[in-house]
Amino acid sequence: MNAGRFFERVAGVAVRWPWLVIVPIVALTGAGIFAATKLDTSAGTDTLVSEGSSEFKATEDFHEKFGDEPVIVLVKQDLRKLVLTKDLEPLFELEECFAGGTQLAQVLPRKEKEPLPAVCDRIAQLRPSHSVFGPGTFLYLSVAGIQQALQGQIGGAAQQARAAADQARKEAAKRGASSEEQEQAANAAAQAVLGQFQSSLVQVALEYGITSLPRLDDPNFVSRVVFDESKPAGTPKERFGYLFPSKDAAQIIVRLRPDLAEAERQEAISLFKQAVEDPRFRLSDGSYVVTGAPVVVDAGARELRNQTLLLLGVAALVMALTLLLILPRPLRLLPLGVAVSAGALTLGLVALFGGSLTVGAIAMLPVLVGLAVDYAIQFQARFNEARGEGAAPGRAVAVA
Repeated sequence: MNAGRFFERVAGVAVRWPWLVIVPIVALTGAGIFAATKLDTSAGTDTLVSEGSSEFKATEDFHEKFGDEPVIVLVKQDLRKLVLTKDLEPLFELEECFAGGTQLAQVLPRKEKEPLPAVCDRIAQLRPSHSVFGPGTFLYLSVAGIQQALQGQIGGAAQQARAAADQARKEAAKRGASSEEQEQAANAAAQAVLGQFQSSLVQVALEYGITSLPRLDDPNFVSRVVFDESKPAGTPKERFGYLFPSKDAAQIIVRLRPDLAEAERQEAISLFKQAVEDPRFRLSDGSYVVTGAPVVVDAGARELRNQTLLLLGVAALVMALTLLLILPRPLRLLPLGVAVSAGALTLGLVALFGGSLTVGAIAMLPVLVGLAVDYAIQFQARFNEARGEGAAPGRAVAVA
């Protein structure tokens, strides 16, 4: 039996007992529509660029080395209030919360008697951050670096002083000096080295206006680091524009791990939003805004899911009105029913095999609905023509 005859017999059965076909198709269509509502959506840039392109590969290489696109937490407050008052402490703790699970979190100080909120523990378990950098960590690392360098210089000066004392003691012994004279020579040589070191420290302190050991809670030190004294009060230095974009704002830069799954990225953004709302990190006169490319993409993906059915509904309504106006009775809406069923079955299969909806797929949906309706109209017209020529129903379907 050839394929044409077989198809004709199947079509004949469908025409004689239509409910044997209609009922399963309606059931499968309903299942497809339900599955379509559960489809994952993706609005990332990787859905718009070929994975084989050089641009995509270069971007992936950059993300592997430096982290994925950053989540930006904008801190809206006068910088002088933010970094020169006690508000710097909750800001620093918020950055520490975001850094959970990173190497940075291991070196930042913690209050053992005041653990961070539970949301920070969840962030540490997820470990979404590749790197975190903000005003608090910047100032802390600056203070730690200066203190470490100063301690190293002090240790080096002390070692030089001991070496000079030993040398002076040996030379005095060669001259036949007494033990007391040898110690006096050693002390004098050591004091000379230490005095020279102290003079260099004084010169540095006078040049940079440092009058005491730098501390994070020292407003004078923080002010000299952050603000440009040659400009109006409260103006941050231009070279720190990536942290202090204006006089009334600062930002925390959180680069996400490039290997995060879509669900993990969405969870991380949700946790970041929960963290900024925690009372522990509240500012006296400021607020936080979580933004950045990952946040926009996440919101876009959710919006795609919400708008997909609306888009399909609008497309179906337009097609229904068109069919009612141009086609004769009966079954004027049959082509639309065929198109809806085909679309629902297709989306259901996409969901069944783990696919997702992308921006490109959403943009093509109205076009595909229109094409499906057009083909259904043509098929129905050919069927009517064949029936008009006297063909049996099964034969008319095969001819069409």
